[in-house]
Amino acid sequence: MYVRRPSAWGFHPFDPSQERIEIERCFLSKHGVGSKPKISENGDRRIVGGVVPHAGLIYSGPIASHTYYHLARDGRPETFVILGVSHAGNPGFATMLDAIWRMPMGDVKVDSELARSIVKHSGFVDINPEAHEGEHSIEIQLPFLQYIYGENFRIVPIIVGYGDYEMCKNVGEAIADVAEDLGRDIVVLGSTDFTHYGVLYGYTPAGTKPLEKVLKWIYQTDNSMIEAITSLDAKRLITIVQKNNYTMCGYLPVATMIIASKRLGASKGRLLKYATSYDVQGSTDAIVGYASIIIER
Repeated sequence: MYVRRPSAWGFHPFDPSQERIEIERCFLSKHGVGSKPKISENGDRRIVGGVVPHAGLIYSGPIASHTYYHLARDGRPETFVILGVSHAGNPGFATMLDAIWRMPMGDVKVDSELARSIVKHSGFVDINPEAHEGEHSIEIQLPFLQYIYGENFRIVPIIVGYGDYEMCKNVGEAIADVAEDLGRDIVVLGSTDFTHYGVLYGYTPAGTKPLEKVLKWIYQTDNSMIEAITSLDAKRLITIVQKNNYTMCGYLPVATMIIASKRLGASKGRLLKYATSYDVQGSTDAIVGYASIIIER
């Protein structure tokens, strides 16, 4: 049994009681939903995909809470396929089998049957648990799911490094096809932050002043990518990011999520909340865009 331990120091509390308090703060924040989530046991289960940010909870947690609040209202999926970005540049797509993620609020089990089937069906997903070590983009999602569902869910973690549209299409279709073959009720999450702007990132295409001009550029740029997502256009999203050298880190995980969601019957995407780190915390040295989006059938 492979045990993946928390490694995202500074992104979330490593104490179980503090973790729960911090997640509640995200939901109740002025940038959050404003109330705690409650599972609708007889929910419609229309949500098949979603976009969630992955910065530290004090920055993007309130924005992320919107997706998780709507997931709770929608019912109780069996497995969450979480596509994260490899900030360390691990090649391709990588998952793990026979594993647990040992989180502060308890262990999260990997759905090995589903993961194994995805690996077999796709041809592009490697079994490489080490590729997940030190990466925060999937880890930071688990406290939200644990807060809502306790131990009654499983995950298939897939980290994504480099890739192209054809690889995303192959993996996305494999996720949907094997879930249907196994009769598994899943939600596919794409973990990403949007524009990373500022001198600290070496990225200032609109300059650094005045702030209003910078924020307008970030909002417009992120909106172009969000519009591609809510239109369920994975190829356009990839083209926009690559052609313009935009700094959206998880566009490949999100593109893969869109393709899987469409294969699962999705017909529309809906932006729930957008804000930047400046909106949430007021820092101007580095400004990052965050969005919560759900994809529904």
